[in-house]
Amino acid sequence: METPDEHSDRRGVEAIIEQTGTDIEEGRYPLAITNNPELYRLELRRIFGRAWVYLGHVSEFQEPGDYARRYIGEDPFILTRDEAGELHAFLDSCMHRGAQFCTAESGNTSHFRCPYHGWTYKNDGSLQGMPHMREAYQDLDEDEISLEEACLDTYQGLVFGRIAEEGPSLAEYLGDFTWYLDVLFGTTEAGMTMVGEPHRWESKHDWKTSADNFSGDSYHVLTTHQAGLETENLARGPWEELTDFPGASYLACTERHSVGYYLSEDDETFMGYPDAIADYLNPALTPEQRELFGRSVFHFGTVFPNMSLIHGIQSGGWGGPWACIRKWNPRGPGVTETTSWWFVPREFAGDDAFLADSHRGWESLSPGGAFESDDLTIWEGIADSSGAVTHELRGTRGNMQQGMGAMTDEVETVEDPLHGPAEVTSKGLYFDERNSRTILRAWCGMMRGGTEAETGTGDGSESEADPDPGSEAGVDA
Repeated sequence: METPDEHSDRRGVEAIIEQTGTDIEEGRYPLAITNNPELYRLELRRIFGRAWVYLGHVSEFQEPGDYARRYIGEDPFILTRDEAGELHAFLDSCMHRGAQFCTAESGNTSHFRCPYHGWTYKNDGSLQGMPHMREAYQDLDEDEISLEEACLDTYQGLVFGRIAEEGPSLAEYLGDFTWYLDVLFGTTEAGMTMVGEPHRWESKHDWKTSADNFSGDSYHVLTTHQAGLETENLARGPWEELTDFPGASYLACTERHSVGYYLSEDDETFMGYPDAIADYLNPALTPEQRELFGRSVFHFGTVFPNMSLIHGIQSGGWGGPWACIRKWNPRGPGVTETTSWWFVPREFAGDDAFLADSHRGWESLSPGGAFESDDLTIWEGIADSSGAVTHELRGTRGNMQQGMGAMTDEVETVEDPLHGPAEVTSKGLYFDERNSRTILRAWCGMMRGGTEAETGTGDGSESEADPDPGSEAGVDA
């Protein structure tokens, strides 16, 4: 039974959610949405219980029996390929007493055996047996017992899972953002492959902060990463061509996902990849996708809720090119576990010299790299301050008004098929915060109680009561 205090807390967070939906149309938001225990509990159900969440890449599971431990929200899942070659994501919870049976982060097995009472399951989730089965379970219908399984689908080798049994398909959820995933992860005919093992680390920051940062924020680079970018005597590669960083930057936002990128005028740039990349390009790319990739220097973005991507060569000569997936996995209010995957085109997976440069790029964005420590210190401070009672009682609002109306006359809408189907602005990475507003609108759309997202019957997009996501004067219309 809900106590009066719990009912009050519930009403309070519902009010914060509604206030966020109202404030975002003015480019503002309540700082109290960050590191809020009550909101966090709702996020696990309304967002991570219903959204498509990135789990891994098909190249991690090449053989039958390959498996890895992954999470949707805080729920532990085992992502595995069964003996017939099908991928599954099973909740790590025995159907007898709920014990976990996956004790390794990854491996290969044909069966999973519970350490508590020995119930054993095949890697297709079906029950294999248990000790004294004939004596203890004479009337048991084995066919009715199988592990709880998430909905699973893939796009360009990226594996996504969803807890809710009803909802939009993955293609519908990704929407127009698939055009950009085709460019970034369908680059070559053989596709991307993961190299090594994913890195993991935990920090005291809210998952939304890092998802927002990677969705298209280069504005912070001018301050946060200034020292790293001023390092002398580094080979800058394609970045040498960019004399005007804001002028070379673009921001593309779809309904709930966002990506920012830098382009050169040279359509044979290819992010600094070896010249052979031109021979390996995927023939399925459209002429516009091919040109965009050819002119590309660096891309980074976020697929809502908690998958971020990087593809390019590191600024400041810190290595690359490489592709990376970041997953910001919630571990409690104000706590996030980051998992980082390193990818390269499969055609270059045996080139040791290329891999060495690519690995330097990937490591530059890691806890021991040139840039990660800058971000983590700030993100942890945001979580610490945003949970302040002062913000809650005073209703303090943060600002994300860049690019709205007459706020920033540097920003221009781009109408060019080269940039794909999203709404695109030039100089957007520095003077337009549509990326942040896009992520926060997606958050509001799924967090609002009583909407289709709450009941699990819709796609989590904005309801009829939500403002038009393309209504910002001068930019989004």
